[in-house]
Amino acid sequence: MNRFALVLPLIMLAACDSSPGVSADNAKPSEVAAKMKAAAGKGSFVRPGKWEQTVTLLNIEAPGMPPEARQYMQKAMDKAQVHNVCLTKEQAEKPREDFFAGADKNCTYEHFDWAGGKIDIKLVCKHEQATTTMNMSGTYSPDNYVLTMTNRNEGAGETAANMVMTMKVDARRVGDCDGKENIQVGN
Repeated sequence: MNRFALVLPLIMLAACDSSPGVSADNAKPSEVAAKMKAAAGKGSFVRPGKWEQTVTLLNIEAPGMPPEARQYMQKAMDKAQVHNVCLTKEQAEKPREDFFAGADKNCTYEHFDWAGGKIDIKLVCKHEQATTTMNMSGTYSPDNYVLTMTNRNEGAGETAANMVMTMKVDARRVGDCDGKENIQVGN
């Protein structure tokens, strides 16, 4: 779940219009961030304002997960979480590098395609004890987006460390920021 929490700021960028587009293969997050900033420099890449995101856990596969933890996760799957997020004009025009993969320097985008109303991303983060692969695909317009994210964690021989979670994010711009949002992106 923590990897998905780190990705939520990235998801806010899904509100951009169909031009410009960004594409990269085998790229570090800093390289993708630079391409996104360059594209955003040609105009407002993201429509700023207040966004309502509905996050639903669709599936979890976790061999070796204790029954209590599985019950907790099942309850989470039965209930969508709604977040209100404020994206400022400055954040929309100049996304930070950590929008893309946190501060994790062990990550590489196998592919990053963001254009024409479609998003298709595969990010792989390799650590000593585990490898995490995040796939994200979906559609967007200036005022809404729908994404499916699958996060696969494969541990070094530990059954408990092997887990696959799939989530859906459905979001829409609901107006201007009013200061009552429960998450402030980019702070």
